[in-house]
Amino acid sequence: YITCSVLPEENADQMESFVARHAEFKIIPYKEQWRAAIDANPPVPAGGADTALLLTPAQHATDGFYIAILNRK
Repeated sequence: YITCSVLPEENADQMESFVARHAEFKIIPYKEQWRAAIDANPPVPAGGADTALLLTPAQHATDGFYIAILNRK
């Protein structure tokens, strides 16, 4: 799940709501996937969440992005 937003209601709130309604899905930590795909240390997310990656202009010198990885159990 990816957005070009830093707003919780478009990001983490959506993921929490989705997972609550769809028990067959879980959010998996982005760091493991980042390392496997890019072979580099992942960026530290804004807000300090361990499961999803939130990039902000102030902290990362990029546009705002939110990335959460879902896995069907």
